[in-house]
Amino acid sequence: MPYTDTHPSLPFVGKTPRSRQNSYLAAVSASAHRGAKRAQYLTWLETVGSATDHGAAEHFGWPLSSVCSIRNGAVDLGYVTALGDCLGRYGKRVTVWRLTEAGVAAVTAMKGVA
Repeated sequence: MPYTDTHPSLPFVGKTPRSRQNSYLAAVSASAHRGAKRAQYLTWLETVGSATDHGAAEHFGWPLSSVCSIRNGAVDLGYVTALGDCLGRYGKRVTVWRLTEAGVAAVTAMKGVA
């Protein structure tokens, strides 16, 4: 799957040149808000300690696919890691996520705290 040049964790797909172009443009558009949403997610995760993707989606009111994408980007950056799993609301096991030391440092830097 190809990824955008502006943000490597934003994939785009499509079976035809036109659908690939539309998907690419949507991914580029999403990258404009990605940094702010990642910062919100990381700061919230620091506050709550650990959370599932469903919990984040419920808290922020974002689609689950957006939460997964933002969290995957944070995992790729080394800011978030799996803590374990738990039984989710639909009776399936779901992953519980937490900040890494690098994630805590990133949140501290965003807050401007030494």
